[in-house]
Amino acid sequence: MRYLIFFLVIILSISCKDSQKGYQPLEPSKAEVAINSTSNPGKIIVENECYICHNPEASQATMIAPPLVAVKMHYIDEQTSKEEFTKALINWLNDPQPEKSRMRGALNRFGVMPYQPYSEEAMKDIATYIYETDLPQPEWFEEHFQKGHGQGKGMGKGMGKGMGKGMGMNEMEENAAMETLSDVYKEKGMEVAMASQGELGKNLMRAIQEKGTAGAIDFCKTKATRITDSMGIMKNVLIKRVTDKPRNVSNLANLEELGFMTAFKRQVANKGEIRAITKETDDEVYFYYPITTNAMCLQCHGTPQKDIEPSVLETLSVLYPQDKAINYDIQQLRGMWRIQFAKEITE
Repeated sequence: MRYLIFFLVIILSISCKDSQKGYQPLEPSKAEVAINSTSNPGKIIVENECYICHNPEASQATMIAPPLVAVKMHYIDEQTSKEEFTKALINWLNDPQPEKSRMRGALNRFGVMPYQPYSEEAMKDIATYIYETDLPQPEWFEEHFQKGHGQGKGMGKGMGKGMGKGMGMNEMEENAAMETLSDVYKEKGMEVAMASQGELGKNLMRAIQEKGTAGAIDFCKTKATRITDSMGIMKNVLIKRVTDKPRNVSNLANLEELGFMTAFKRQVANKGEIRAITKETDDEVYFYYPITTNAMCLQCHGTPQKDIEPSVLETLSVLYPQDKAINYDIQQLRGMWRIQFAKEITE
């Protein structure tokens, strides 16, 4: 759902058909078993499509759309009937507009999800599954929610049937106290990186939907940099993505940045807290943050023949004859955001 994107990260998270390579369904809860004696069409759609962007196993930093458990929390309370929720979901999927969103924090972070061309029957199946199921919850989500909203323990996995409306996800970041100048730039850098990732993600998803994976490669070559440049103009910063294995040679990291990537690779491999890096000069501050792969990324950045189809490989060889950006697996470091601030902008 989109927020059913965002997201590939753009990558990207760029990113959203994941259950086979990225998201591995958890053991079904009793509630799931009750509604899924053999198979459930809504469950299949959610796990194979929605979780591409709303992946409950993604870290907080690499999410390209809010987890579905948060969506459920905002749209369902104890008085919400399945019919009411289904109507609201169909209304949103058919015409995702900012003014319709009940998730202002997520909207600010991820942007508006692209239109998803589902049939009404498929949307009803999705709604039924979300409404009746204890959805898997990211490991970080409960702590994030408690810090952001002052709630007590014991929310419960999947949030039950409804945890109330209007509880934004992003208030914690937006209201966090900034103790040092570095914290100021880290917060602003994260905001810019996530907004840029979201914009790239939803546009990439749209390109894949319209042209297929091979056709979307042209989008990456001709439009991705324009999008980040435009975001940079809007935010009064310079934005670039750099990597040690570039597809476009202009994105090759310099020696110092390669050192930063080594540090990020350790953090990602250890599955620990991801800590942004800032570097100050007399006039500027540079913010660095990792870009990791998800299942969608493997369509263009995975193993040839296994993940990357022959038609996609052929297109890549034509558009990127010096391509080194292949043979990745899920949750590996693909590159970094480099966001350059002029100090007078934030001081």
